[in-house]
Amino acid sequence: MKTLYLILLLCLTALPASAFTPDGEELAGGLRKNFGPLTSWEAKMTFPDYPEVSVKVWYAGGKWRQEWQAGDSAMAIGRGGTVVGSCTVEGFASSPLFVWMPPAPLDSWKSWGVDETTGNFGFCGDIPCFMLGVEPGDDTRPAVYLNNEDFAPLLVRYASESGMITVEFLDYKTFAGYRVPQRVVVLAGDERLEAAVEWVRLNGANKPELYERDLFAVRPCAEPSMPFQFLRDSFRYPLVR
Repeated sequence: MKTLYLILLLCLTALPASAFTPDGEELAGGLRKNFGPLTSWEAKMTFPDYPEVSVKVWYAGGKWRQEWQAGDSAMAIGRGGTVVGSCTVEGFASSPLFVWMPPAPLDSWKSWGVDETTGNFGFCGDIPCFMLGVEPGDDTRPAVYLNNEDFAPLLVRYASESGMITVEFLDYKTFAGYRVPQRVVVLAGDERLEAAVEWVRLNGANKPELYERDLFAVRPCAEPSMPFQFLRDSFRYPLVR
């Protein structure tokens, strides 16, 4: 009996760690099952440190629209990290929600430099998570940390023009049949920004007039106050390889 136990122990310890982690096909399948039907959304972001400022965000298949409210309003439309049209002169802020669930997420993460051949299980705070792209303890390389059960993104880290950026998605809840974060934390260099997220609509924000340049006409506007400047100057959409 002792010999049998020893053989079983050797067999288990000889298995590579990757045998217990989802491969690319399994991960893509899980993402399609849990988030594939989610093609558009509308949300409102507020900022605990800047209670007078809010922003509405619409997103559909990589296209986006933002409307900032900080006394006056400021609007822009774009796709990915590109601003297509805006009312400001000095450029426009990106939203950390743009990197939450991009189209074809696994392909997007790979294009952002995440090594899909490396994956390990660990903990994100108190939550068991799957670390895609890094070994445990590596906080320097591009990576995506996912909830073990539904593959909801808990953390996205990537390289940008201004250096490494980390976006954490926290306090998930179920809304309209999908798991969505209620809080977002952005880390860019030594700067940190926290935002609360109120989800308004899922799969009902794909009207062309929200995103089309020819239908976007606004008067010139003043640049909103912080945290608009932080998101414009320090936060960047991932570099695509």
